[in-house]
Amino acid sequence: MLKWNYDHQDYLNGGFKPIPPGKYRVRIDNAEEQVSKSGRDMIKLTLDVSGQSGKVYYYMVFMPEYKETTNKKLGDIYMSFDIEQGHLEPVYWIGKVGAAQISIEVREGKERSVVDFFIPRAEQGALPPWQEKNKASGGVINPEMINIGEESDIPF
Repeated sequence: MLKWNYDHQDYLNGGFKPIPPGKYRVRIDNAEEQVSKSGRDMIKLTLDVSGQSGKVYYYMVFMPEYKETTNKKLGDIYMSFDIEQGHLEPVYWIGKVGAAQISIEVREGKERSVVDFFIPRAEQGALPPWQEKNKASGGVINPEMINIGEESDIPF
């Protein structure tokens, strides 16, 4: 038998809060080939957002009738995440860090975070370094501030 202490207040408060609008470093947590509702090929990106516990999704839809638009959006991904141009194997995109402008979209009365656009690598310099979200304490971990000891202390 499952044991869970259900709190109706969590339901009433709406659960997850969207990521505040702004420019963030983002990391590709997952990239998978899918087919859109309209039957077009697409790549669904699941993005971690620096210092945030939520995720953002981006759907790169391939539209042959809008070749220039498709290539622009694909080029934006390549330039932001430093992925080799023309490389279409999404499994190799996983773990790459880029940057994006995030905004809030309201759909069917619910707020959600969305990618407005990806920021080219050359324009990412002013952003703070990547920060991991510490899920246990709810705090943020900056990997540059972690001291793991001397190289000889590492067991591998």
